[in-house]
Amino acid sequence: MFKSKPGVHPYRYGNKIELLRSGDQYFLKLLELIENAQNEIHLQVYIFEPDETGETVREALIIAANRGVKISLVLDAYGSKNFNSDWLKKLSNHPIVVNFYSPIRFNNLFKMGLRMHHKIVCIDRKYALVGGINISDNYSFLDKKTPWLDYAIFIEGSLSADINQICIETLRKAQGKKTKSKQHSLNPSITEGPIIARVLQNNWSQAKLGISKQYKSHIKNANEQITLVTSYFIPSISLILLMKKAANRGVDIRIVLGAISDVGLAKNATDYLLNDLLKSGIKLYEWRESVMHAKLAIIDNNTTIIGSYNLNHLSDFGSIECNLEIADEAFCLKTKYEINEIIKNGCCEITLNQMTKRQTLVDNLKNIISYFIFRIMLKFLFFIQSGNSFKKHIKFS
Repeated sequence: MFKSKPGVHPYRYGNKIELLRSGDQYFLKLLELIENAQNEIHLQVYIFEPDETGETVREALIIAANRGVKISLVLDAYGSKNFNSDWLKKLSNHPIVVNFYSPIRFNNLFKMGLRMHHKIVCIDRKYALVGGINISDNYSFLDKKTPWLDYAIFIEGSLSADINQICIETLRKAQGKKTKSKQHSLNPSITEGPIIARVLQNNWSQAKLGISKQYKSHIKNANEQITLVTSYFIPSISLILLMKKAANRGVDIRIVLGAISDVGLAKNATDYLLNDLLKSGIKLYEWRESVMHAKLAIIDNNTTIIGSYNLNHLSDFGSIECNLEIADEAFCLKTKYEINEIIKNGCCEITLNQMTKRQTLVDNLKNIISYFIFRIMLKFLFFIQSGNSFKKHIKFS
């Protein structure tokens, strides 16, 4: 019997999987799933904004609840801090349960707790959406602006059982209950589709670093090509060394970053790393159409990883994360085609010569300071959150 590693679930067979981009692709699918739900909906998201997009999703949930669908929302208490009392009151008039994960205790800011960074929707234990897309105008098409670039996966099949169980455990945690609960089986008739995939989790408080370890393992063992599409790119030193070693042994590494960021400090910290990566032969591109928020990796045309996990210490040690690892060549090639189109039509390549010309001495100093401030902040965050029982499992690299 297969025994999974912490944070690495077993591979599941019999899945239909579809790549969805932020904007109308994702939100039309989300609204369709809510409209067709029959029994239950789990929606767990870091940010649920009370804007036009949030209102559209909220009204769809209310309609579903009024026809008898059991609905549970788990929102991160910090990320969804704008989800105000008026919205809560309106939802309380309908059979919708809202829980906030890890409420901020202003009388003890040194115990902020892990943030719930999930972007998961699970419908009737049969269908699921997993990715990096929040409920906000930033990601939708409703405000007529170019959405932030991000991706999610639509799943129909056996993998939905694992995702549903994660939703149940996260809900119980948000309610202050013990996280272990009865495993619910999937409807055995939902087995169509050839794709093999598995769930990866990061939750250091449970010694789960499945996403972090799989990223390192894939980069270490890659033979031909690695494509990373990433926001808030401030990887650990050990991960940078693995990428440089892979490039040195002939692996073609492409990293798609954002020219525009909603976190200026993170953008400057990322820029500090670029010269070193370029000197190692790693190709860099900047997405210029909107904010980059994607978290995606393609390895050797046979493995795709998509979810909520960012390549930085905050996702390693400050948040609980959920990704999918898809072991399917056809899906991988389709995703690669999508990213190649992104690079071709919305990106500019960054060269070492360009970096030298565009960064003044002041820019370089600002980037260095930002990088070390960012790392110090994340280490401090980890320090104030960590308990003695877990310190022996974790160390910074």
